[in-house]
Amino acid sequence: MPDMFSSAITVQENETIAQLKAEIEGLKSLASSAFELSVSSIIPLQLPGSLKQPRLYFDPQKMDRLKDSINKHGVLEPILVRPGIDGRYEIISGERRWRCCSSLKKQTIPAIVREMEDSTALEAALIAHLLNEEITVIEQSESILSLLSLRLNLNSEEVKNCLYQIKNAEVRGNENSRIFTQEELSTVVEILGEFGMKLSSFVSNRLPMLNLAPNILDAVRNGLVSPTNAVIINRQPFDRHDILLEDAKGLTKQELMALIKSKSSISSTTTASSVKTFTELVITDRVLERIKAIKKNKKLLDSPKAQKRFVQIERLLEEIESLSSG
Repeated sequence: MPDMFSSAITVQENETIAQLKAEIEGLKSLASSAFELSVSSIIPLQLPGSLKQPRLYFDPQKMDRLKDSINKHGVLEPILVRPGIDGRYEIISGERRWRCCSSLKKQTIPAIVREMEDSTALEAALIAHLLNEEITVIEQSESILSLLSLRLNLNSEEVKNCLYQIKNAEVRGNENSRIFTQEELSTVVEILGEFGMKLSSFVSNRLPMLNLAPNILDAVRNGLVSPTNAVIINRQPFDRHDILLEDAKGLTKQELMALIKSKSSISSTTTASSVKTFTELVITDRVLERIKAIKKNKKLLDSPKAQKRFVQIERLLEEIESLSSG
């Protein structure tokens, strides 16, 4: 790749979040030096292992509005890509614009090309996602959690557990040095601060939003349902989740609400015995889902406090089993 493009944006490894944020925000000013790339030569960001690009859901209505804008005014802000394999380019920022251009059969799209390692490319993609004014609260929370995971070299569940511990330690007035080092804690505060958040409010208000039923959260992450519709579905009875997830594909919030209302009017005719069976199903399935989630967290399983609680759970199960002989 010619030097004139590699110097267009100066993302370097180990840059602070503030530096990366400023560079991503400056993309629009680089429009005059952008290179026209073939739309067909561009693909979504490819990442190894457990690294996943942040943008998974594309709201159909917002995409239609963007297509109208591109038809009238063209692409006003270049996309950011990195060289991929076989002469292709991977999108770091601007996948919505690229998808719209592809749908509109545009031949080229303005782009800034920059060499980036996988971890740096993902950080830049996450920051670009967070700077999107139309990002949902769930998407924002997930992206910030991913940024923390990258900077702290921990998986998302480990980061969440540590943040909860810090919050609890602060409430009790205890030291949190055994949870994070001072440098790690500074990293957490810096990242949250860049997006106008404090640690305590992020733990109290944002992390609980990621506690959707596992299958619903997976549907959001895989782009099958919008975050707004996911929250609505999560409020419905457990036995309706899978059906609603399937039926909600491509629906607006209003259309989903109408669908739920129509299904509720039908379900209101169920017998008392059916309601009883449903209640039993909800309780047992919720317990099973939570046990499955806990089993994946080895660090939690090894905790002495958790093991003590497991013993208590075992006793409760024995009591429940004894009811059958009563």
